[in-house]
Amino acid sequence: MLSVGYGEGHHAAARAVAQAFSSEGWQTLLIDPCQLTHPLLFKLTQAYYRFCVRSLPWLWEITYAQTDTADWSTKAKSPVFRRITELIRKTIIEYQPDVVVCTYPLFAHMMDSLIREEKIHCLYGVVVTDAIEISRPWMVTNAPLIFLPDEYSEKLVSNRYALSSERMIVSGFPVRREFAALQKQRTVPTEGTIRIVYGAFGNLDRVRSDLAALRCRLPQAHITVLAGSLYGALSAMRNDALHVVERCDNMPALFAESHLYIGKAGAATVFEAYASCLPVIINYALPGQELGNLALLLHDGAGLTAVSSSELVAKVVELLEHGAKGWRRLSAAMATVERGNGADRIVMEINKRLYE
Repeated sequence: MLSVGYGEGHHAAARAVAQAFSSEGWQTLLIDPCQLTHPLLFKLTQAYYRFCVRSLPWLWEITYAQTDTADWSTKAKSPVFRRITELIRKTIIEYQPDVVVCTYPLFAHMMDSLIREEKIHCLYGVVVTDAIEISRPWMVTNAPLIFLPDEYSEKLVSNRYALSSERMIVSGFPVRREFAALQKQRTVPTEGTIRIVYGAFGNLDRVRSDLAALRCRLPQAHITVLAGSLYGALSAMRNDALHVVERCDNMPALFAESHLYIGKAGAATVFEAYASCLPVIINYALPGQELGNLALLLHDGAGLTAVSSSELVAKVVELLEHGAKGWRRLSAAMATVERGNGADRIVMEINKRLYE
């Protein structure tokens, strides 16, 4: 498994696929070649990503547009990336894998180069970690297997890139089994019993505004705030009904006991919510790939969006009206489409290609 720690989606998908392979008796190895070869540069680029998310999303939109049009096939030979390609080559020679699964497009292009120039013989595939708004580098690799999270993405990329249907597989997004395993029959929420998970991924002013508005209108709601780097700034808001944590070590259990997720349209969180049948309100989508994740939620009728604190509160209250009719509708839509069950399908398809 080749993954990278930008955001949560790439590693989340890689862990889920590795888990599915392990359950079938496979030995798996998951590495982050960027972190291993360029730890300082990796930290700097991570910090840049987080800065864009928090403060300057328009800057990320520019960055995303540039990476979308770049020729990634040449990156494997560039001075900075050559060390990453060499690490992948050495790992393949030492580990002798039957298959290499990439959850970041750069590594698929490096595999293209190794297959072509180093005569390495190995089945490899790429797991696309966003929906609908899928950047070009994912699609122009020579990987014989391309796993897509939904049928709408498959149709769009098929038309745009004229890819063979044998290479493209609509698998669903790979999510760890714990999210579905801990799914339970939730009690129907009311204004007094609703449990909300709030992902504090936007700027501090917006987060404070959202939380203040929710507490004012729904004083009895229990809200768990995943504060991340904003933990210090938000910890003063804690009370019996507002639980502020820096991070959560057991997201499946938290999702299982909650009624609603409010936060950013990151791929990992969106598809983990799908797997948990947890309704979602998106209050922030990073320009670029996350807009596709939001579009999929809205298309499926499995989530809502809110662009202001007042709209957010109004949407939550609306979900709870008439015996939580709106909430039950979203939850049912989540269960119907089954978007978060991709790991087992990916393993099944790889097995077919290896042993057919």
